[in-house]
Amino acid sequence: MPGFRTAVVPDEDVDILVRGPVTTQDIAYVGHAVAGAGLAGTGAGHLRFKLAEYRGGDRGTVGVAQLTVELAGRMVRGQASAGTVEAAIDGAVAALVPRIDRLAQRLTPAEAGPPSFTGEAWDLRTARALPAVVRIGGKARRVARHKACPPAAQTLGAAALTMDLRDYDFHLFADEASGQDAVVTRAGAAGYRVAADRPDLLGSAPDGVPVADAPSRLPGLTLPEAALALDASAAAFLAFTGVGSGRAAVLYRRFDGHLGLLSPLW
Repeated sequence: MPGFRTAVVPDEDVDILVRGPVTTQDIAYVGHAVAGAGLAGTGAGHLRFKLAEYRGGDRGTVGVAQLTVELAGRMVRGQASAGTVEAAIDGAVAALVPRIDRLAQRLTPAEAGPPSFTGEAWDLRTARALPAVVRIGGKARRVARHKACPPAAQTLGAAALTMDLRDYDFHLFADEASGQDAVVTRAGAAGYRVAADRPDLLGSAPDGVPVADAPSRLPGLTLPEAALALDASAAAFLAFTGVGSGRAAVLYRRFDGHLGLLSPLW
């Protein structure tokens, strides 16, 4: 399936990228959903939608919508999947609104000192389970996207907050205390889990951050080994330390049935 393409929309404050058999009706529905949610009054900047529809394999049709905005230079995102693209758009918009409110509250003037996470409204959900795709049009599964990004130096609290505001299921960051790569993931109602190559060196979680377990060690794997391990599991992603590189990476399943790889830029 080809990559995303730009859709023509009359609103200069909205970008829409589409993939697969997304219809003009789906694209027009974006304006209806945005107007109904009152996003214009939130202070959020330019809206960027990604809409996709995936068919085939061993599953029914899946519509996916991802909505990203900027608020005071910070990225906020909502994502949803459903049986139709329109329903996914509704889900993404509904997920985004409380995140914008949450960030706006944190941007209000506060006392000097480290950020406080006491009373934070954490998004204590489990990681998404992607609809399974066993056959991919007769083609072998492959790493269809490799995204390398500079990991932000953060405490576990800041990393968990970033993951919540961006609606991620995992977040690769540089632990502020030790400088090493670390990955924070979701543990449902128990909070968050964190892993690194040397978990004993990680900084402690700030007050108010729910941590499910003690930090764990990332497995050392080559990329082929990580792909085999992910395929043998029901998990949506696998965090590991690359053999030879000593750097953390995350291999994850994509809606098209292939794999994506996230790794540090430096």
